[in-house]
Amino acid sequence: MAVPLNTTLTVSCDMSEEGSGPTIVHSTGVQNYRIHPGLIRILQKTFANDRLCDHEEGVQCIDPPANVIEAFENAGFSVEGISESSDRKIWMLTKTSGDDDDDNDE
Repeated sequence: MAVPLNTTLTVSCDMSEEGSGPTIVHSTGVQNYRIHPGLIRILQKTFANDRLCDHEEGVQCIDPPANVIEAFENAGFSVEGISESSDRKIWMLTKTSGDDDDDNDE
């Protein structure tokens, strides 16, 4: 399932773990998924499955957020904003470029 343009997602981590991870990817999912399946596919192309796991808020990657953000930037996302909430740092990303049909982007 391709990720459409203008899809927004949030990447977050504890501020104390910004350099090491883990990182959580949150998004509006589609029915029966916590996050859009196309986002999971982007993560799986970059990180081994043993580095990814389900999280109550989305998908968790044991890598630092810079690596996760780079994976999404390579897939056509751009960082739209950064904020801090309580003890977490949060990045908002939006897909602004790339092919809507990511089945052909190897």
